[in-house]
Amino acid sequence: MFKKNLFKLYSAFIILFMLVGFSYPVQADTSNNSEPDKYVSVNAFTDKTAVVGGETISLGIEQTIYPKWHTYWLNPGDSGLASNVDWDLPEGYGISPLEWATPEKIPFGPLTNYGYEGQVVLLQNLTIPTNISSGPITINGKVNVLVCHDICIPETHDVQITLNGNETLNPTAIKNAREKLPDPLEQKAAFYEDQENFIIEIHGQETDFNTENIYIAPEEWGLVINSTEATIQKTNNGYKIIQKRGERSLSEITEFPFILHDGDNAYRLVATPKTAKKSVITTPASDNKIITPSDSSTTFVKAFIFALFGGIILNLMPCVFPVLSMKALSLIQLSGKEEEKARLYGLSYTAGILISFGLIAAILIGLKAAGAQIGWGFQLQNPIVISLLAYLVFIIGLNLYGFFEFKVGFENAGQKLTNQSGNKGAFFTGVLATLVATPCTAPFMGVAMGYALTQGAFAALIIFLTLGLGLALPYLALCFIPSLRTRLPRPGAWMETFKQFLSFPMFLTAAFLIWVLSQQAGSMSVLLIISAMTAIIFVIWLWRLIPKQGFVRLISLIILGLSIAFIIATPVLLKTETHVTISSADNEQAYSAKKLDELLEGNDPIFTNMTAAWCITCKVNERVALQAQDVQEIFANNNIQYLKGDWTNQNPEITQYLNSFNRQGVPLYVYYGPRDAQSGTRPDPVLLPQILTANLIKKTIQ
Repeated sequence: MFKKNLFKLYSAFIILFMLVGFSYPVQADTSNNSEPDKYVSVNAFTDKTAVVGGETISLGIEQTIYPKWHTYWLNPGDSGLASNVDWDLPEGYGISPLEWATPEKIPFGPLTNYGYEGQVVLLQNLTIPTNISSGPITINGKVNVLVCHDICIPETHDVQITLNGNETLNPTAIKNAREKLPDPLEQKAAFYEDQENFIIEIHGQETDFNTENIYIAPEEWGLVINSTEATIQKTNNGYKIIQKRGERSLSEITEFPFILHDGDNAYRLVATPKTAKKSVITTPASDNKIITPSDSSTTFVKAFIFALFGGIILNLMPCVFPVLSMKALSLIQLSGKEEEKARLYGLSYTAGILISFGLIAAILIGLKAAGAQIGWGFQLQNPIVISLLAYLVFIIGLNLYGFFEFKVGFENAGQKLTNQSGNKGAFFTGVLATLVATPCTAPFMGVAMGYALTQGAFAALIIFLTLGLGLALPYLALCFIPSLRTRLPRPGAWMETFKQFLSFPMFLTAAFLIWVLSQQAGSMSVLLIISAMTAIIFVIWLWRLIPKQGFVRLISLIILGLSIAFIIATPVLLKTETHVTISSADNEQAYSAKKLDELLEGNDPIFTNMTAAWCITCKVNERVALQAQDVQEIFANNNIQYLKGDWTNQNPEITQYLNSFNRQGVPLYVYYGPRDAQSGTRPDPVLLPQILTANLIKKTIQ
């Protein structure tokens, strides 16, 4: 028995080392030893410290930021997090909201943020109660900042001010900070949308703005595309500001406060809604180029059929197929007299899937209604979710291999299904099948999901449940049609070997998820997640050896608890990197709305590829079709501009591009033909299927 357990432990560690080999290679740490422990130093001070009861004084929170790093404004833009201050105020004291200095517009790849570099002072007003104690009064606070360069690091700083003392007095700094605040303007302003543009009209000409060099910083997120430039025009009644439209619905906004910086001065205005003008669907990066996506004509019936077939095909994905296989083989053990039991298993499995898909649909519909830019697979843009999925498929792989056995589980091909826990096991296997299917996008799914998330809640829920029904259908058919089960192989010793074989797709899936994690959270994440997986093996091994009593049991339980704590904490320790590059083809350009706009102004054909590191279908298409030599040659010979959008981490520009084609997830492939030599116009863009072949690409281009 000892040798058998030792062999299982040895095998598990061999599997872990294989996962390391499959995952993204950990790079050497090239950090400069001269880098500071913290990239922001924070200091707090007041304009006066000799105070009396009932008065109000000003506080300054000064951030001195390390060169080339930045912190964030009230609206951080496309990414980031605004600073906040948490004061521990004595009873009776009051504090006002932060007064924000005028932010800078900070571009970062396709993203644009609003924040500060160098040094900035944020202001607050502190109200003193009528009755205060005599002598010095010390007030403590915590300042939370997110500071970013190539990576983002959250920092917390302790600050302190002393009243009726002079340690924190700096009236000059507060005076200078007030001079840097934007000037409030009372001029009336209104906003509305016109096609792909967000328009602000400023009424009156009390202020003479410089129209040559302006930008706006909106306090509300999502109404403009931050990376695009704003233009300002002088009108008979005032001014008009035009910037590319964001994805957020104007109906959510009752007022639109924003900072207008004209190169010389900064002003704060508040615009209110104006009756919106009718919009048309356009490419998010294209002026006056109206498109008609090929699947804008998708009907409910078409979406229903596509969802059903997409769900069926999901069963063939490497992370789902082992689950389905073991459930199917478990039916072999049932006798001809147990048809009712088989049907109950099928219904329980289906219920687990449908309830899970219903919850996913509810979350997606709710977040979309709240204005979030998300689609199918949005949860995979979070390193915590990727980590938990990697844990799950790794544990399933260990179980299938035989390193340990679940006490109640889906994998037992026999007696476990004959007891009362069979229906419960089938239900949770349906939940499990849904979880491991979430990284996948099967053929037909893209059109169905795109339709679902552009319709009302009821229609969307029906489409999601249909997708779940498709996933459950093969097993459900085996449970209700006995003649299908007779075509399965007879039970025997081969089933144990086959079960072990099915562990390897799970280990490959875990390796793939670790690679995805390295794209999202950097190479250090590989070390952390592999260490956590080692801890999983250790916990399983130690659990079987813990004695029933004595001091050794206590020590073992402490070690076990610490190991479990490390496993749980690891996903939380991972930090998403701001920039992700998932390939480096020579002819490839990073997608941005601005870049597509520039290329559409030219004459060359354009091929866009919206992808993500966690999208298995995307990676297969790139390997077998887009990177094929004959496809690369036809791209080169026709001077096709190849734009690749990486949705591995959340990217509002890519989300908006997907939405313009009624798609809610990747992959998405669009071909824009060259301009006609005589008319100078481009043909309508062509949407390619989600499963690509080299011949299909060549046929589309030719």
